Amino acid sequence: MSEMPWVRFFASDWLAGTRGMSAVETGIYITLVASMYERGAPVPEDHARLARLCGASNATFKATLQTLVAEGKISRVTSGLWNRRVEKEGAWRQEKSAAGKQAASARWQKSQHDQTSVAAAAMPPACAGPASQKPEARAEKQQAEACLKKRGRRLPPDFCPDVADACKAGLSPDQAAREAEKFRDYWISQPGHRGLKLDWPATWRNWCRHAAERRPRAPPQRKRNFVDVAMDRLGASHGPESLFGNHRNVEFLPPDIGQSRPDDADL
Repeated sequence: MSEMPWVRFFASDWLAGTRGMSAVETGIYITLVASMYERGAPVPEDHARLARLCGASNATFKATLQTLVAEGKISRVTSGLWNRRVEKEGAWRQEKSAAGKQAASARWQKSQHDQTSVAAAAMPPACAGPASQKPEARAEKQQAEACLKKRGRRLPPDFCPDVADACKAGLSPDQAAREAEKFRDYWISQPGHRGLKLDWPATWRNWCRHAAERRPRAPPQRKRNFVDVAMDRLGASHGPESLFGNHRNVEFLPPDIGQSRPDDADL
């Protein structure tokens, strides 16, 4: 079998190319073309074998083959029967295959280069030997380190949030300690690239600012008016007694109590 398990089939081209042909001619033609695609090479002109392959008698196959050759559908070459469209499709398939292999090779080389650069950047300083490295190797290492810096890193195990930053943001020491615990638990649990940060101290300061903004605020005090100021001044200058005079113990009784009702004659 050839390297062409499938081919491009254009229905309009096939219908136009076989228009006017009989059913027998169309069947023998498509069978011969399919055999050429399968072999990837011309088909040997063995009439008896090809007649059995096409399901036709020897006489029918021979007469149909002469018609196809006369119309230019099939060509006789040195190695057998051939078709120009099969040759064009084979050339197109080889071109696409070569381009795909070249692209795959380029991707593989780039992947190998990236892995080598990351591995070189992860080597301990004692094994790197910067003094003995070539300029190209040092440049690749610097490029890998710059790439890692741009990607950020996860929260270091020894990272200690600064309480002073939390106090500057408006948190108390106890609140800063609680926020530090929540900060560590939150970022350690983040998966993948979501847990990568370029500057962890700056991330902690932003965390403190947001925590301070989320704190409940005291209700606003009522604005003092003229009456409040006047009452304060009056109370300060005269004391509580001046507000009520000497009548604090006076009992206020209704006017009818303790008084005699006039007689009807007096009215």
